[in-house]
Amino acid sequence: MIFRITDYVQRGTLDNRERGTIRLVLHLMGMPHPVRITLQGDCLQDLAGCLVEFENPAPQMLPAELTALPDVIRGVTGDMTASRRMPVKGRKTLENSLYMEWFTDHQDMVLMESAAYSVRVSLPEWTMDACEEQVQIMANQQMLRTQVKTWARNYANNREDGNLPDHAWDRRLREAEAIAIAYQEVFQKYRLNPTGDIRVAFVMGWDEVLDDIAQSEETGTPCSCKSSGMLSLFDILNEQEAQEVQSCMFHPLFHQVMELTDLCQRQFSREINKSQRNRTEPPEPLGQIFYCIRYITPRILSCLLQEKENGADYCTLAARMALCVEQTRQTVSALNGSGRHIGEEVRERFSSLLEEVSSFQESLATQSRKSNL
Repeated sequence: MIFRITDYVQRGTLDNRERGTIRLVLHLMGMPHPVRITLQGDCLQDLAGCLVEFENPAPQMLPAELTALPDVIRGVTGDMTASRRMPVKGRKTLENSLYMEWFTDHQDMVLMESAAYSVRVSLPEWTMDACEEQVQIMANQQMLRTQVKTWARNYANNREDGNLPDHAWDRRLREAEAIAIAYQEVFQKYRLNPTGDIRVAFVMGWDEVLDDIAQSEETGTPCSCKSSGMLSLFDILNEQEAQEVQSCMFHPLFHQVMELTDLCQRQFSREINKSQRNRTEPPEPLGQIFYCIRYITPRILSCLLQEKENGADYCTLAARMALCVEQTRQTVSALNGSGRHIGEEVRERFSSLLEEVSSFQESLATQSRKSNL
């Protein structure tokens, strides 16, 4: 959903001296040429009408997969400001940061955010009043709302298991996963904003929450909304879907997966928090562990849900679970071959999970053979 390029920028300029147009020139570490970006829209009040020069004191090498960026990119602006308040590690106060987001023609969102950049801002050639800034902010939020909706739809329709046919539950669980991921990003953006609840609800498309907030303000009664920083599956599904999912969560296999997930999150919380702060992947084999959990959890749940239906396609279910068996086997192999201190409990739990996933897959394969007789 979001490409974060903060660490890879050496230096650059932002030019909003022409009203309605922003021109960016970025020099990225490892790119042989500068990237030129033309955006529709304006900066917020503090940078509107200005030429801005910025420099990263400690740039990092651009990942190889991003070095093929085109010379010229076009898109639409999001929030562009040097006055966004953010916490800085090791300090007890919030500090101003350079915050630049934009949306490309390919529906990608690009983000730069740092309080460490050195920033020079020229005098404005035109000024933006408070009303114009609110219009620009609302336009930016509408773009982000559209982005979230489009990304969630595309994620839900992205089939990861080759030519295996999709079931409605497969798509619905992928959509729920996408909404949860998008929510984390939106919440992080607005969590320190005085009207953050309203902005989060608008961007996420939660019109019923906006109605609740409006009613709460009119009546003076507390409002229970979703902007708490975390979303569970039950916050996303409707009441009937939630009941069906809850009935499957007591299955021994799914319960085992949830216990293993909880164990790994507790045991590796320090590494997880560090990677989240740095926006990086956790070190191996932790990356393999959490990829495996993310991969098998929705597939196991979807198979359990489909198995309860009349006329279940056991052939497809068995094939999908075979992929889960392989993914779990690879993780067990990675753990057994790792010199990193993982802990015997995690290794044993994954080995036990491999046996249970294999057993479940075999039962589905047996059902498939019976249904073909």
